Formats: sequence, C-alpha cells, structure tokens
Amino acid sequence: MKLMVYAVQFKGGSVQVIVALLREFIKFAEIDYHVILSEEIKSQVNKFRFPKNFHFYDLPCKAGSNLLDLRKRNKFFKEIENKIQPDCGLCSSGPLYHATKFPLLMGYNLPHHIYRDSPYFKNNSFASKIRWFVRRVLHRYLYRHEASVCFVQTDDVNERLRKFIKKNNVVTISNTYNTAYNEPLKFPNKLPMKALNEVRMLTIAAYYPHKNLEIIKKVLKELWKRNIYNYKFVVTLTEEHYNKLFGEEYREHIYNVGFVPSIEGPSLYNECDIMFLPTLLECFSASYAEAMIMGKPIITSDMSFAHVVCKDAAVYFNPVDSVDITNKLISLVTDNKLQEQIVKNGKEQLLQFGTSEDRAKEVLRLCKSLL
Repeated sequence: MKLMVYAVQFKGGSVQVIVALLREFIKFAEIDYHVILSEEIKSQVNKFRFPKNFHFYDLPCKAGSNLLDLRKRNKFFKEIENKIQPDCGLCSSGPLYHATKFPLLMGYNLPHHIYRDSPYFKNNSFASKIRWFVRRVLHRYLYRHEASVCFVQTDDVNERLRKFIKKNNVVTISNTYNTAYNEPLKFPNKLPMKALNEVRMLTIAAYYPHKNLEIIKKVLKELWKRNIYNYKFVVTLTEEHYNKLFGEEYREHIYNVGFVPSIEGPSLYNECDIMFLPTLLECFSASYAEAMIMGKPIITSDMSFAHVVCKDAAVYFNPVDSVDITNKLISLVTDNKLQEQIVKNGKEQLLQFGTSEDRAKEVLRLCKSLL
C-alpha cells in the first residue's frame, strides 16, 4: 500500500500526534510511506533515522490556512499525488482543505464545534461569534466531503461529531501518551532549585484562548489573600505569549520553560508535583495520560471531556471560578491520601488508552480497509 501522509500541522497537540504516529509507523515495514512535512514537524522528525520505505517531501510554503498559502500548498499536494499515485491518504488532524482522488482517513480535533456548552463561548464578542459560525459551516462541509472516514479520540467526541457532520463514518481510536514516557531519559533541570515546601503545578500547553491560562493569575492572587506563597505554576509558552499573558511581575511565581519536546516531558514532570489543566475545550489532552504514567495527581476543569478521559483519576474545579480552583487546589496539596488515591486511579485508568503502537496499528488497519 502506498500511503500519503499529510504531516502539515503547524502548532498544538496535533503536531505531537502525527510525530508520534510517524515514529510508530517504522514498525510496519510492509507499507510505502510518502510524507509531506510542514516546517514545524520537520524540526521534530529526523528523516535520516527512518528506513527506506519512508519518502519525505518538504512543504515549500507555510502550513497556515490563508488563501495564498493554501493555493501554493494544494498545488504542491497535487504534484506529489500525481507522481506517487497513492492508494490511500492520512491526515491526522483536519480539515485538509484539499480534495483527494483516493480514500482519505482524517482525524478530528476541533472541540469548538462539538462542545458548544463550554463557558469559552459565553463572553465571545459578536464578531467572534460570527467567525465561529462561519468556521462551523465550512468545517462541517469539509469533513463531510473530504474524509472517507473520520477518527476521533473518545466515544463522547464520536457521538458529538456524528451529530455535527450528520454522518456515521466516524470511528474511535484513543489517544495516549508518547513512547518517550515508557523509558524516560534524564535531561538537565529546566527549573530553579526547589525551595523548602514549594509546590509546583505543571501545565504543558501552547497558548490558545480556550486553554484558559489567564486564570492562573487570579488563582495566585486568591492564594496570596490567604498568605500562601509557596505555590508555583510552570508553563510552556513562547516568551511572546508569556509576556502577553503574565509579564515580568509574575516571573517568580509562574515559571516559563518554553516549548518542551515530548522526549523531555518526563524529566519536566519529575520536577513538578501536580498536573494543572484549567482548559475550557479539549477533545483529548495527552497531558492527562502523561500525568497518569508519571504518577502525578491531576487537577482539571469540571467539563465532560475531562471526565470522559480521567473519570475518578482527577480533582475537578469550575474553570472560571478562581475561588473554587484555589479551594480544590489547597485541598489536593494538603491531603496526601487524596493524592495517592488519584495517582492509583490514574494507573488503572491508563490501561483504557492502549499504547502508541496500538494506535498506529489501528490507524493503518483503517487505511487498508478503505482500499
């Protein structure tokens, strides 16, 4: 089978998903892989470590979705497709904004369209509501017409997506943690030496408005009202986004370590105590599975997408109420038995996700089924 892989994602968790899949695909040598790489993914993939059945093509333009870039990108797609004549295509995070002449397996990772009850939408401006309406209409059309089959990460997303696109060609393939967490490597510490009684909350996330990272400032102020100064937060933002969200006045209380490659994730988890995720929208955050395998208690938003993944392996809070977050955080930090129970439950819940190899095998099985 000739498989065309559109590894053209350019930010967020979708980049980590396709990078992990490519590394697992090495184990399945019977397939001829033709991989189009965005600049962002190319920086995380060492092409020279892949076997001869992998063929890479560097995208000659930006991977964004403005019209000029899309025209250049799609012209390049057609040139490669006409040359290769693939049997099937894979886009792990759509839409692709490109019609193929062969079956296409497409991943779905757009919670904005299916979790409309999220508080994220309550304070949106009129202009923002119009933009999201247009996107919903466009994305519904693209998923209906581009994808032969869609794959999602939880059964809850599966049910919601079927209603959204009004089609039943949707299957569930669970997300999971990166294989780097199976045999963690030790990297130099990214954080300063830990002070006595210091408690560190880790949030691994790029900046998006729905990640709700601004709430950290409000939580810190609530902690300071109670004379609690030993709680520190750790984020993984660009300096530009850190300065936009927090600024210099929070440097001592919100550590920023910048982008963290998956291979360095376990080492950073070991420097922290709790995984803190105040997100307002997700399909499946790999941070949940990562925290579980690293034995870190999880405290996160009281939202249906979080409950589906974590079940009783997390403490839940109202993500827009800094007082509730503070109360729940203090309760977790000061209760060692609760922490131990959350970690134990996480180890059990982890068994539901399978491995990265399991996920890759199922993706390839679906591709073959489309032939």
